[in-house]
Amino acid sequence: MKYRSYCPLARSLDVIGDKWTLLVLREIITFRRTTFKEISQMREGIATNILADRLGKLTKEKLLQRRQSTTNKLIYHYLPTQKALDLLPVVRELADWSSDHLFGKKETPAKLEL
Repeated sequence: MKYRSYCPLARSLDVIGDKWTLLVLREIITFRRTTFKEISQMREGIATNILADRLGKLTKEKLLQRRQSTTNKLIYHYLPTQKALDLLPVVRELADWSSDHLFGKKETPAKLEL
């Protein structure tokens, strides 16, 4: 991948900085949804072309491994790599920040089990 800068923050945003990538990883890691069909049913309603793009990008960046199903050769499972799992503390902190600052007094944020 070609990065736009030598800034570590900018490089990380080049990989995970769009509005869908971390949600795709959430589906795979937290909810254990590993097939395209399962991931496409996320509550935020991702378009299938966007999902296909993000799965390809995450696989290319070695955040996911793509494995063919042993029972159906037309189905692939997307599994997190250690590189993806190393993002968990960052994602937890981001979710905690959001819970603290982006919810009103009468709103209850969803619990994110990572």
